[in-house]
Amino acid sequence: MSIPLAVSLAHARMAMQSLSLDDVTVPNSASSSYAIQDELISLLASPQIGWKVGATGQASQQKLGVKTPLVGPVFDTTLFNADATIPLTGFHHRPGIESEIAFKIATTLRPGGKSMNAVSVRGIVSAAYPAIELVCTRFETNFAVPPALLVADGVAHAGLILGDEVPASKLGDLSRLSISTLINGTKVSSGTGAEVLGDPFESLAWLCNHLSGRGIELPQGSIVTTGACTGINESQTNDLVATDAGPLGTVSIQLSE
Repeated sequence: MSIPLAVSLAHARMAMQSLSLDDVTVPNSASSSYAIQDELISLLASPQIGWKVGATGQASQQKLGVKTPLVGPVFDTTLFNADATIPLTGFHHRPGIESEIAFKIATTLRPGGKSMNAVSVRGIVSAAYPAIELVCTRFETNFAVPPALLVADGVAHAGLILGDEVPASKLGDLSRLSISTLINGTKVSSGTGAEVLGDPFESLAWLCNHLSGRGIELPQGSIVTTGACTGINESQTNDLVATDAGPLGTVSIQLSE
């Protein structure tokens, strides 16, 4: 009797073991992948605190072979404090580094409402943050997996670090905001908010519409990280990693053995 994929993925996280592609069945549709992701969320003990949006740029969509962004859960146990020292032993692979813009949701958004866009979605945001997302999968081949498995596994989310909160009233045109990733004090990549579906607020609006279509509520206080503005950068043991988002602020972490 085969083990359900959600159970295998939950066990992989809890036991810190990686799954072989030979031991799993690839979901045959996006709806099946998200249903497995929903089951995975229910199996894990850690409370869900928000969502990540991935594949928000044309290059990443082409690389993954998808035509839309992808959505995965963020958990209480994957939210780390800024300036923390984070051991790499807590990850299935050395995590990739992404510099992002994250939002806090001011008011609960229930499914079935009006479609959101980059303008209207500003009304449900209470604050923004400079953010670092740590990404890896629970598969032996890491990112080299079919997108259906990537979705089922939570879209490679492994960690999120937020900088200081910036009130929504102080947010300008985030599409023009310059963002850099620094490793050990050296800038390794840079971009702007436009890398994320043209505007981080557009990414948030897409998430809201996606969740509504699946009948999922977005609760007040949720954290949504909107996608990589600077691509993915490799990490090494003992790296000091930082996101510099200019007027939005900076955030950093120290990786360790």
